[in-house]
Amino acid sequence: MKISTKSSKHAGAILKIALPALTFFAFAAVAPAQSAGYDLFQTGSGAYVDLSSMNLGTVNLQGMPIQGSTGNTDTMMYRSAPTNNVFPVNVYALYMKSTSPVTYKGQSADVYITINNSGGSIPQSVLPQPDSLSASTGSVTMYPSTSTFDSNVTVNADVILVTAGGSPTNSSQVLGSQAGPSISLTSTGSPYSTSPPSGYPNNPSYSSGGFYPQPKHKGPHPVIPASCGNGSSDVRNGVSTAYAQRVACIAYAQ
Repeated sequence: MKISTKSSKHAGAILKIALPALTFFAFAAVAPAQSAGYDLFQTGSGAYVDLSSMNLGTVNLQGMPIQGSTGNTDTMMYRSAPTNNVFPVNVYALYMKSTSPVTYKGQSADVYITINNSGGSIPQSVLPQPDSLSASTGSVTMYPSTSTFDSNVTVNADVILVTAGGSPTNSSQVLGSQAGPSISLTSTGSPYSTSPPSGYPNNPSYSSGGFYPQPKHKGPHPVIPASCGNGSSDVRNGVSTAYAQRVACIAYAQ
């Protein structure tokens, strides 16, 4: 039987086109689903900071919502693109306050713990960080076969002392500030999911990259995934309502 040369050439052309396409789809099938993104957390119960170096002893802390569009988020992490399932991470924003006043220089004062590493996306007038700080960095190692991860993060935050009931954004009420002591947060075998938990803020400015962690920290700062909650109404003393509430928190539909 004679085979047409024209048909053979046509079949060869199709094969040449098909092979790269098959290679592309095979690569896409094994490419990791997780990418660079943000983690939005709310501080859990039992948070504290040891400020013995400032003669303040151990200070119990609570989270402060940063902005209305991210609900009750008080801790924001940024993960760079992973290599071999390891994300480099840094603390993007942190806002905490003492649960009760302390005595500082003979005055009743509130303690604020802050980091503003947003590059101006979150104004200093909303989340102040008056002092230069060492970077707060670490890593997250992901284990897709078990949907777990290990993490290790060093946190270097600012300590701001404010007249009790005052605001850290009002310079006339700030009694002093300085870089606080470094703390280490570690977790082993913590779970993660590829879909958001119920109520998690759906904010396109802070995409998760398909990774939603639930860290079980060993350290003084326990966290849980943030939610819209009533964060849009938690406008802090001295913070512009126009900024804090300019975008309402929208939760993922479940």
